[in-house]
Amino acid sequence: MFSKIKVLLLFVLLSTFLFAQNGTPVRIMSYNLDNYPNGHDSYYKKIIPVINPDAVIIVEMLSQTSVAQFLQNSLDTSFTAVTATGIVGTNSSGNDGNDCAFYYKHSVFNLISSKAISAKTRVISQFTIVHKITNDTLIIFGVHLKANAYNVDNTPNEQKRASAAASLRAATDLFKPNTNYIVCGDFNIFSSSETAFQDLVNKNTSGYFIDMQNVTGNWSGDSAFNTVCTYSSTTLDTRLDMCLVSQAVKDAGGICYKSFSIFGNDGNHFGKAVSTGTNTWFTSDVSLGPAVTSASDHLPVFTDFYFGQSYSGIEQQKNLPNNYELKQNYPNPFNPSTNIEYSLPSSGYVTLKVYDLQGREVAVLVNGEEQAGFHKISFNIKNSALSSGVYFYQLRSGNFMQTKKLIYLK
Repeated sequence: MFSKIKVLLLFVLLSTFLFAQNGTPVRIMSYNLDNYPNGHDSYYKKIIPVINPDAVIIVEMLSQTSVAQFLQNSLDTSFTAVTATGIVGTNSSGNDGNDCAFYYKHSVFNLISSKAISAKTRVISQFTIVHKITNDTLIIFGVHLKANAYNVDNTPNEQKRASAAASLRAATDLFKPNTNYIVCGDFNIFSSSETAFQDLVNKNTSGYFIDMQNVTGNWSGDSAFNTVCTYSSTTLDTRLDMCLVSQAVKDAGGICYKSFSIFGNDGNHFGKAVSTGTNTWFTSDVSLGPAVTSASDHLPVFTDFYFGQSYSGIEQQKNLPNNYELKQNYPNPFNPSTNIEYSLPSSGYVTLKVYDLQGREVAVLVNGEEQAGFHKISFNIKNSALSSGVYFYQLRSGNFMQTKKLIYLK
């Protein structure tokens, strides 16, 4: 009996140590609902549980009552709703007002404060939350910057976006350098050279943001940026929805950025609906494709973080791998899930995809910027339509590519 107690204590201590090293995962989602309420609650109720966020920023809310309506009709009871200020007018009216709502799981976070920052043409929302277990504090800004119009000179709209970005920087420049903050939503910025974006990432003062996807150029109508497009769900060709992070969030320790994902963008649907043909985001449920295209003209995006990452964990991470490496999955054969580990000697854009014997993509496990270090991801195909057999998984980062074989047995 005594030896069993010692084993149990050892297990608890080891679990605590591993938690401190790696932190606990947190997922924050952003979604432009295309003028809510719009009768699309059944689609949102289908999509959001698949993403399974811990907090959600929603833009294009038409009224204060819409905030509560979305909570009741599209989310489960684990979420709490809050807005930074009363919503004024609608998106089409041109009135200043906050059309951004915030929802968080009350079992995960406590809300510390919410407020609005005056900006053109819609105020910027600021929400401060603290994690109930790790006690890490994160400031989340929700934005919906002024959109372009068709067949007109959009210089005035670019100027309004620049003005809003300046208002946001005026707020973040007051923060201490180690403050954890992010901004997410619909930026309506079409190029990295636009003044609004340049102001946000300008490191002239401490309140700057970092684009972890690190893509520069004109993001609209160029297939070279097919993997970062978020608009539209029916003719995917533009990057509008993002999550930018502070230097403190990029750095390991406390709250640490892990990855950014665009739900429905598998890199193979530029210029067409994400529901067209096969989309590896929807292999577990093909009805997700039509739901995404019907729910909104934007794709939902989400960012994964680690909360509670200890600084002793940082010391361990200094021993970074010398080479790229994709390890053999385990268990193998597997049913229904297996683990895949890989090493990155430097940070960069990473894809990890699964293919069948005909070379067709069947799953996208990683598609975004990742930090240098040792990584592990689970591949679970429970309730999948995939048949038993041999598949291949491939890691790409920069000029590196490595492929290994896995076997699925039903």
